[in-house]
Amino acid sequence: MAAMINSELSILGWRKAVINQLILGASHFYIVEDPDQLMAEAGIQRILAARNLVFYAFDDSIALRHFYESRIRLNIDKAETLVISIDTEKINARDLPFDIIHQAKVISLSLAECIPELFRDVLDALEPEELDTLHAAVSEFTPGKLGDIASRDFVLRHVYHVAPEVIQSSSDLLRTLLRLHYRDIDLPDLLKGRLSELISKRSQFKAWPIKDILSSKTKFFSFLQLHWRAYVEAVRISVHAGVKEPVAVYESFDSGKAKIVLPFGHDDVRVYIDNLFLEGVLRPIEIQNPEQLANHWCLVGISIDVEKQNIRRINGLIKLCTETLPPIDARHQTWYQFASRWAELCAVYHTQVSIVDEIKFIELRQQVDIRFTAWMQENYQSLHNHPPIPPAMLHHIPRSMERDVCASTEGKSALILIDGLAQDQWVTLRNNLTLDYPILESSVFAWVPTVTSVSRQALFTGKAPYQFSKSIYTTSTEPKAWQNYWIERGLDRTTISYDKGLGRDDVVGLIDRLSDHRLRIVGLVINTIDDIMHGMLLGSAGMHNQIALWAKSGYLSKLINGLVKLGFTVHLTADHGNVEAKGVGKVDEGAIAESRGERTRVYKTDNLRTETYKVIAESTNNAINWPQIGLPSDFWPIVMSGREAFVARNEIIVGHGGISIEEVIVPYIKIMSSKNE
Repeated sequence: MAAMINSELSILGWRKAVINQLILGASHFYIVEDPDQLMAEAGIQRILAARNLVFYAFDDSIALRHFYESRIRLNIDKAETLVISIDTEKINARDLPFDIIHQAKVISLSLAECIPELFRDVLDALEPEELDTLHAAVSEFTPGKLGDIASRDFVLRHVYHVAPEVIQSSSDLLRTLLRLHYRDIDLPDLLKGRLSELISKRSQFKAWPIKDILSSKTKFFSFLQLHWRAYVEAVRISVHAGVKEPVAVYESFDSGKAKIVLPFGHDDVRVYIDNLFLEGVLRPIEIQNPEQLANHWCLVGISIDVEKQNIRRINGLIKLCTETLPPIDARHQTWYQFASRWAELCAVYHTQVSIVDEIKFIELRQQVDIRFTAWMQENYQSLHNHPPIPPAMLHHIPRSMERDVCASTEGKSALILIDGLAQDQWVTLRNNLTLDYPILESSVFAWVPTVTSVSRQALFTGKAPYQFSKSIYTTSTEPKAWQNYWIERGLDRTTISYDKGLGRDDVVGLIDRLSDHRLRIVGLVINTIDDIMHGMLLGSAGMHNQIALWAKSGYLSKLINGLVKLGFTVHLTADHGNVEAKGVGKVDEGAIAESRGERTRVYKTDNLRTETYKVIAESTNNAINWPQIGLPSDFWPIVMSGREAFVARNEIIVGHGGISIEEVIVPYIKIMSSKNE
């Protein structure tokens, strides 16, 4: 008990005002009126779990009834306390079942009560992960009650470490923008507006497109890419004159011409530029006589000898991934950022293994597997209760799509699900696409176990797996679930479309069908990658080769370009990734297992699982009895971490179902025309 209290004290902070209302033993049911969705915050979730409080985020009465009957009433001997959170901006407490309300203690929470010093709109704009930093700053500097503008300035300075008054030079501005866009959490729009207003007042930045390069990562990195060539040419001139770095200049003229040399070589800027080229965010350019710049750092962004460049890049990525491997208490967005770097490294490794220091790579991969497994066991349980915007998990994506169709009566949204696409395979796919529109790259977490019937259904139903327990072993109900999700949100069935088995069909005919002016919501399942995976005999290297060939066929490029041209905002993702694994031996268990995947096994009861686990543990240390996080009460999985599989000993397969970073963190890509931004 003392250990639990000490653990709570270390993370209480602003949460104290929340937790103090949940008095142990005061009630078997709490209904928490929670418009700010504070109960879903990771720290509060950890405290609830430590106190053995069962959390439920209310969505509808039928789902709550199912959860209550299967999770609480069937375990009445455990005397668990149920904490039900409701978003009072959408739902009234009276919408809950009467028998639960009748027994419950109702409490109200507000972020404004937890941090009363700041203006409410500013607090609402922040991600929960930023609140600890904000609370610490308020405690240290005791600013008193702040108004709107003062609150914005306080948060800019103490949460995002941006002091607008010290941004005086091109290098100051570029460094600030790089730091902001390189973070794992975006600067909120409300604060972007304030910072844009302050910087735009400075005469030295009058010609800069401040609003554009602050508002969007994509626009900012395109801005850097656009002006990289001018910098390299300026370096060539300065080196010839015996000067190390060219003078930064940003001038525009009435004639429309401009002279722009950004300070890429400034010490505070260069470290970011190095990493952006390593991570594939910026692309090297071709120039004449690159040997003239042989001793200059800018070679990182110049196409030279391809093999030498790839060796330099992969060594740089190994170093970067080693230095930025997230700690056990990292927030999930930090893993998104790392997963992107790791994917770039793996894509090079699997396509050009001959130039890689394999020992270094495998050692790093082992560290990644160990750290990510530990993080998953400690933190994954709170993700499915995370606020759905921005999406943290696959089943949150439909909520994000709702914004597209709610923005106007003409709003359209399309989901492209590429079954089985891992993040590193997305890198190879992306590099072979020809798109007419910019892309915004991010990531989301798949459901565990990472199998199609669990994770893909969660995406198309917009629900946690325990809410579709009757169909959890099949995807046959997916089209109906997709339709029902949108009908429940007020759309007519004639505006909704779903297609699967795509990837090698007639894409022109598909686009023609989707040009129906009535359609506003489209769901598309591309099976090509999954088909390649399950027939793959050449490991991950063979996967990347086949994916590149498919991408070059033009199918996906034509589909995306066609959808955006029709006015759709495209959301592209995967239900799970995949990993190359070695067999530890098949499990001889007759008909005990309900599902027999390459990296997961599922059982009806915990006892059946426990008995099988004893046998499995004799041949591997990588098998894990996975907790029932968001899963039905009769769904007890064993999953693999590391790089092993439940297949014949030493057999190499490419499979999924486990909890490696490649299987769990999947790409989430948005593509839209500029008029839809």
